Amino acid sequence: MRSQLRIIPRHRFRRPQRPATVQHQSMLLALTRLTTSLMTLTEPAQLIEQMTSGLQATLGVDAVATWLLNPTSHRYILTSFVSAGKANLPSEERESLLGLQVRSGEALVGRVINEGTGGSLASAEAYRAAFGTLGRRREGLFNRWRTLLPEQFSVLALPMPKNSKPLGVIEFFSTRAQLGDGDIAWLQLYLDQLAALVQLVRVQVDARNQRRRLAALDAVVTAISTSSDLPDLLNVALLVVMEIVGAASGAICLVSPGQQGIYMAANYALPPGEAMLLASSQANLLLEDVIYYGQPTLRPVLSANAESQEELIGRAAMPLLAGGTVVGVLVLYGPLSELTGALDWPALVSVGSQIGIAVANTRLYEESQRERHRLSTVIESIADGVAICNGAGELILANETAAALLGLGSLSALTNDSAYSARTLQGELIEPAHLPLTRALAGEVFRDYRLVVRGAHDRNVVLSFSGAPLRGSSLAPTTNAEQRDGAVVVFRDITEQRRLDEAKDEFLAIAAHELRSPLAAIKGYSDLLLRRELKNGTESRDLRGQQILNQQVNILVLLVDNLLDISRIDAGRLMLQSEAVELVSLIESVLSQARNAAAHHTITLEAAAPVTVWGDSIRLRQIITNLVTNAVRYSPANTRVWIRVSADSSSGYVIVDDEGPGIPPTERERLFERYYRVPGIKRTGSSTEGLGLGLYLCREIVVLHNGRIWVDDAPTGGARFQVGIPLYHPAATTNPTQTTLELDETP
Repeated sequence: MRSQLRIIPRHRFRRPQRPATVQHQSMLLALTRLTTSLMTLTEPAQLIEQMTSGLQATLGVDAVATWLLNPTSHRYILTSFVSAGKANLPSEERESLLGLQVRSGEALVGRVINEGTGGSLASAEAYRAAFGTLGRRREGLFNRWRTLLPEQFSVLALPMPKNSKPLGVIEFFSTRAQLGDGDIAWLQLYLDQLAALVQLVRVQVDARNQRRRLAALDAVVTAISTSSDLPDLLNVALLVVMEIVGAASGAICLVSPGQQGIYMAANYALPPGEAMLLASSQANLLLEDVIYYGQPTLRPVLSANAESQEELIGRAAMPLLAGGTVVGVLVLYGPLSELTGALDWPALVSVGSQIGIAVANTRLYEESQRERHRLSTVIESIADGVAICNGAGELILANETAAALLGLGSLSALTNDSAYSARTLQGELIEPAHLPLTRALAGEVFRDYRLVVRGAHDRNVVLSFSGAPLRGSSLAPTTNAEQRDGAVVVFRDITEQRRLDEAKDEFLAIAAHELRSPLAAIKGYSDLLLRRELKNGTESRDLRGQQILNQQVNILVLLVDNLLDISRIDAGRLMLQSEAVELVSLIESVLSQARNAAAHHTITLEAAAPVTVWGDSIRLRQIITNLVTNAVRYSPANTRVWIRVSADSSSGYVIVDDEGPGIPPTERERLFERYYRVPGIKRTGSSTEGLGLGLYLCREIVVLHNGRIWVDDAPTGGARFQVGIPLYHPAATTNPTQTTLELDETP
């Protein structure tokens, strides 16, 4: 049937011809009046409908069909149809037929689109055949469409140009030849003018809709910005949107924060049945498409009116989006026809996004307020003083304990220099850079940092501070101050504790001093008796007793010596007699004595070359003896202990490895504290427990040597203690010096 299509080239009617008859002149005059009346219309749908009916009446054809391009589907839809013989077509029938669509190249309309110029068919059979094979749905629509057309007709189709792609196509159906070839040129030019008019009205409508959207958006944003809390925000937003759309009732349902369901958070004048549905668990099913797919819907529903009669109304549901996540659904109710015409989905989507973002922000704010309240409650319940500052060093939070310890006026002493200047335990003023919160802001993590400050009752108190920086974007350590949100310090009053410690230390120092003389006499006679028994050369019960006695006396002497050393350190009187010390020889001397007490262990010394350091040989021997003794005492029998000596360009190192239980990482920070013993770790070589002073003394002696000591995991699975002492340089001359220690800071 394609051969029956007659294409009218555009060059045939580029120049309009003057109408040859009085009938044509009257027709042109009528079309001019039609254009004038159409120019007063402002709605595209009304314009298309009156344009189609006006063309049918003016040209005197049997029927006119207007097909317009749908920019979304890129198909041409039967938008308006007027037939002289079907003037009283029911509106439902008319609306269903308006869903008939054709593709480019399909039917007469599609061929005109492809050719870009008018075309005609001489018979109804040729027109019907041009549709070709249709799907089931379109086949049904076409059959109903065919019943509206005359039995026999000829059809002329002309495009409505719009730039490169036609805006639409108008078909003229005639049972007699009302339009001839001589009418094509001026009729096409007239349709070009109608296309421009349609496009102009559409642009005006788009501009008007855009202004309405902006006004609606402005109204909603204004309403949201004046709301005090979430319920107020939702109620105000609902009323504003209802007024914009002209809905009779509505509701806002929110998705629970855990995405477990949806609940009605605001409503106004809901129909009774809908109110029950939205307030029940059925709301999830009712709004499922909107929640899970984020797409607005408009559906007809039956609802009882004031006279208890069922009526058909419309339910429009629109998602409230925040960052692509559906946080709720806005539901509007009204007469279906009115709601359909009033809904401007693009504007409502923008409004819904603003409401969704406002809901999400309000929830975040309320959650932050709850978290802040919980944090404040936790901080207030802490028995210690807690102070928090922001990244600028400004104090933003302090609990009642902190205010009671320092007073509100002197809390600033934690972050800046003030009249309540902090001092060290030795009475020296603290520089601002060494104040607790300042240190924490600089990125330090510290504990038990002891200072003397002016307290709340105008008396000096000793406080122990622990602090750390607050990092917002990363939990990893950082040196960039801009990445820190602030700092926190926790402190407690240890004035009484320090007084008791000082009294205890004084008592132990006096006791150790008084015990030293009788112990020296006991040790002397014990050594004499042991030598006599050994000289006799017999294995007797007395010899065994003398050995045990001598061993225990040596332990007691070591404990007393440790207590005396601590008293000297506290008084700043521990002197070093520094000289060049060769570590390998010193360690061999220590091991010659240690092996006698470590019969069940294998001790191995590894050294590639001699290493000479600058230090006190007696104190260095004390360090090595303590480390080797601990390695033996805390290792199972028949295990090995390694001692390795090495050096780099600045220091000599002694490394002691064992096969014992090791030191847990959480305990290493406190391992070198005075009197501290790692819980759960028992000696294996002796039932006698020490006082927890050995490693403390090792650390203090190493610090006096300007060295360092630390602990790691040994490759053998036990503990690895490492000591670094500065190397001896022959060109340097160093006199014995006395060093005063800051004992209140942990390394």
